[in-house]
Amino acid sequence: MARIVDTRCPRCGAPLPVQPAMDAATCQYCGARSLIDRGRKPTTAPVPQGMHVVRIAPPSGNVAAFTVMGTVVSMVVAGVVAGVVALRTPGASGAGARPLSGIGPKTHFKDRPMLADVNGDGAPDVIGKSAIPGGEEWIAAYDGRDGKQVWKTAVLTKDATGHEARRAVVLDRVISIDGLGKAQAYDLRTGTPSWSASLGEKPRRVCEGNGVIVVETVDDAKHGLEPASGKRRELAKDAACKPVPSSNAGEAPGYRLVSWSDFDKLGLPRLHDVEGMSAHSALVPSGPGPRFLLGRRSKGSQVKMVAAVDKKKVLWKDVVPGVDPLTTKASGTEEAAYEGGLLVVPYDMNDHSQGTRLACFDGAAGKRLWDVQVHKKSQVSSGISVSANDVFFASWTAVYVISLKTGQLRYMIGTEF
Repeated sequence: MARIVDTRCPRCGAPLPVQPAMDAATCQYCGARSLIDRGRKPTTAPVPQGMHVVRIAPPSGNVAAFTVMGTVVSMVVAGVVAGVVALRTPGASGAGARPLSGIGPKTHFKDRPMLADVNGDGAPDVIGKSAIPGGEEWIAAYDGRDGKQVWKTAVLTKDATGHEARRAVVLDRVISIDGLGKAQAYDLRTGTPSWSASLGEKPRRVCEGNGVIVVETVDDAKHGLEPASGKRRELAKDAACKPVPSSNAGEAPGYRLVSWSDFDKLGLPRLHDVEGMSAHSALVPSGPGPRFLLGRRSKGSQVKMVAAVDKKKVLWKDVVPGVDPLTTKASGTEEAAYEGGLLVVPYDMNDHSQGTRLACFDGAAGKRLWDVQVHKKSQVSSGISVSANDVFFASWTAVYVISLKTGQLRYMIGTEF
């Protein structure tokens, strides 16, 4: 009997289920297309530009061996298909005890965490796309105190779950815009549908204007939508639009991430101006205070670095890792979050089995406040958000909620794999 083979995406390392008789597969995380080579017969056909090759050996008995780009990989998909979440309740014996997930087994959180007060208790709750592994997806809200589900929407359409879709929280509405430009609004408190509207173009960004929801589309147009009804509203040509909690990784209320190409117009040091560092991006808070350059060591072995600057003046700089820097990766997307004068930066270990860590710095003084291991699972990140009290770091399938003051894990939303 033909079975699904679980392998990994050659580009990003995310799980890549290969259906029986499939000739190609698409990664649900990064969108990379891979040709499937089952080794049945030799081929000299060239690989199309931009595609990878996943080689899967024919099964022998009940065991299927496969190689990805010529490297033999053995897979154990324990966290995804387990009937019970492998977590311990607070106070359980043994190292690595963790609070029980509030969302339950066999459910994944697959979004950048969006923070907003859903239940009216004055504390931020977590909103984002959730899913059954390999199946239906929806948007759900979780109590920020313990991760328990507050509400969930109906199942999303395929176009509302892809990489071209956008999600945001603005003016008491949760907005989901699919890859065809259809906007669906949900009530922030209950998750019930409020209205829908067609934009006629793919979305790029959602933000908040003067009492109006603003959607920027890929054709550089701005669409104003009434929060209560979704009716169109005319926008001034230069109308302000402030960041909101969203699935976009490049901004958040209180700061935005910019690339080195924007450094000149922001008055920041250029790519190679800071001695010993190549600054590829910067976190720019909306208020006063330092700006933070994110990059890598420019001489010797590549290591992630961070520097605080006041205009062109360097206030402090340091390597990001709080462990032996040569045991960590320098490659990957530059990520960071900022709140209350504290800067949090994720980084990965060279050994994939050692997972991902977070480092927290005092933004003014540069003092490292804590450095903790988030998990020993996937190094695929869905994004990071931060509140006055907590850090919300999303991996491929779960959100890890960590105290901003101490670095201690408080609870988890989703299921590790």
